[in-house]
Amino acid sequence: MLSTAFIDNIKNTVGVDYEIISIDNSTNQYTIFSAYNTGFAKSKFPYICFVHEDVLFHTQNWGEKVIAHLQSPETGILGLAGG
Repeated sequence: MLSTAFIDNIKNTVGVDYEIISIDNSTNQYTIFSAYNTGFAKSKFPYICFVHEDVLFHTQNWGEKVIAHLQSPETGILGLAGG
């Protein structure tokens, strides 16, 4: 189960319509790739953000900013690792 703080952080910062699809891998039934594919198959929006629960977003309307950046024909994916 996702923490309320994580869900509230997304709700209060994303700035676009969104859905949260949680993939519980506490029993190690998925590889990272199969977990991502499972989440992707369940999604209903054209833009997908894979994020771990320990991330905290500080930027307001970050969803709008990501979508705007993805409008560039040279951009097909954005990524950030580590922190």
